[in-house]
Amino acid sequence: MTYTHLTTDELVMIASYFKIGAPITSVACNLQRSKQTIYKMYHFE
Repeated sequence: MTYTHLTTDELVMIASYFKIGAPITSVACNLQRSKQTIYKMYHFE
């Protein structure tokens, strides 16, 4: 299993989804990333 870093575009999209209150599951599905990855970005301090 290989790990690829999130691209700048993906980070911007995650931030946009977060601002509109999109559920983590749908964001993960749309970006084809794991729910855990999106969760970490949603709760990043």
